[in-house]
Amino acid sequence: MFKRALPILIAIAFSIVSISSAQASAKKGVVVYNKSGCKSRYVVETNMGYAILEWYGGNDPAEGDVIVGEIDSYGFKDLYNVTQDASMRVYIEDYMLGKSSLTTKFFEKFCR
Repeated sequence: MFKRALPILIAIAFSIVSISSAQASAKKGVVVYNKSGCKSRYVVETNMGYAILEWYGGNDPAEGDVIVGEIDSYGFKDLYNVTQDASMRVYIEDYMLGKSSLTTKFFEKFCR
C-alpha cells in the first residue's frame, strides 16, 4: 500500500513547493511618486527599499496604488495594480535603493 501512495505523496509535495515558490516571487509595493516630467518613470516602495520603474504600457498607476509582481530584479516585467485591478508592463530600472540612492538615481537623473 505504501508503494502505491508514494507517487501520490511526491506529486502533492511537488505541487505545494511549486505554489509556494510562485507566491514567493510575487512582491508587493506602493507607488510613492508618479509625476509627469520624470520620463515615464515612477517610484515604488517595497519592504526591501525603493524601486525605479519605467512605464511601458497598460495601467499607469497613481500614487498610493498597491503593485504586485517581480519588483526585485532588473528588466521588463508584467505587474498587477491591485488598487485599480489592472495589469501593466514596466522596465525595472533599479531596486532595493535607500533614500539617498533614490535621490541620486531618480530625482537628479530623471526629474529635473
